[in-house]
Amino acid sequence: MSQTLPQWANQLLRSLEIEAITIDVAALQEIAHNINDEPQRDQILVGFIAGYAAGLAEGSGMATFHKAHAASVRFMHKNSPGE
Repeated sequence: MSQTLPQWANQLLRSLEIEAITIDVAALQEIAHNINDEPQRDQILVGFIAGYAAGLAEGSGMATFHKAHAASVRFMHKNSPGE
């Protein structure tokens, strides 16, 4: 079930020049719950968006895997909401 994304997530997608996408937040939270007993929705979204952007960059030939991955990790550290 897709949910409306928070305004910051939509702004983030636009700033990364990614067209609007539908994200099944509940499914992401369920996956994250298998790793962490109390996953935070905003942190899950930041991780998903960073990974999605890295995948698009590598898939389109804009960046190698290593560059795209490094950029996504830097992005997550910079933009992850506080705990």
